Amino acid sequence: MSEATVGPGWTVNRLTGSVGAEVVGPDVRQFDSQGAARLLHLLDNFGVIFLRGQSKSPRDLAEFARSFGPVLPAHPMKPGIPDLPSILGNETGNVSARDAQCRDIHNRQGTNWHVDCTFMPQIPALSLLQAAVVPAAGGDTLFSDLRSAYDALSAPLRRLADELHCRHDARKLYPEWLRPDADPELRERLLSTKPVTHPMVMRDARTGRKSLLLNPNCVTGIVGLSQFESDTLLSLFTTHALIPERTVRWRWEEGDIAIWSNPRLLHNYVLDHGSAERRIYRAMVDYCPIMRATAAHERPGTAQT
Repeated sequence: MSEATVGPGWTVNRLTGSVGAEVVGPDVRQFDSQGAARLLHLLDNFGVIFLRGQSKSPRDLAEFARSFGPVLPAHPMKPGIPDLPSILGNETGNVSARDAQCRDIHNRQGTNWHVDCTFMPQIPALSLLQAAVVPAAGGDTLFSDLRSAYDALSAPLRRLADELHCRHDARKLYPEWLRPDADPELRERLLSTKPVTHPMVMRDARTGRKSLLLNPNCVTGIVGLSQFESDTLLSLFTTHALIPERTVRWRWEEGDIAIWSNPRLLHNYVLDHGSAERRIYRAMVDYCPIMRATAAHERPGTAQT
């Protein structure tokens, strides 16, 4: 990528042959719409961008996120941190052996491969993470590119995926909220969040490129298929998406910021840092102009009653 494309003062270092780049030069505390346009152009190419040595202040993260469009609430069902309703605080420590136990083939008890908030009728367009406190070792974040996964499918499987729609249900993500001893408010909030359907294939409004939309933490099935057929196909598509050649792994340092196209990338957090503290802040930007069904028989984001 030429300097004319990237712009003066920035250096782009590819992290893998397929996805992810570190961009050297931007300062999120001195950022404007022109810089945001440049980063969005890089996101179209690399999917996820990493910025080293930035601010650790969640307020700076909120301001940086605002450069890209309307900043969304921190989470559909969880509050933001005090005085910053758009910032979700993820504080983890004392990781146990149970946290890392497999719940199913793609999910563990403590974390999972996921796209942010697909259980809502509209999906956030961009997600951002900021490292405030990181362990001396461990706690990395993994990303997998669903665009290259779609491109690498055989033609018959691409045609099949183009016609499929998946059910997304927050109850799969938060089953502990349904236990008898759970917080009644959380239980009611979860029960009032109705499952939705989204197409399995999305088309990016800017680039026209297609990508799979997979989310193992809340997809419960494929519309119109038996559970056996659905589970088999979802396992095939997801396993295909998670091969090493489509992934990048980021080792956090304090002050790092990552920004990515939320529907295009699965991401996951590695539970290998034991008792060490880890504090990561998240922001989400705008609802997705990428939301375009590739099959005409069902609109994306349809609520299930």
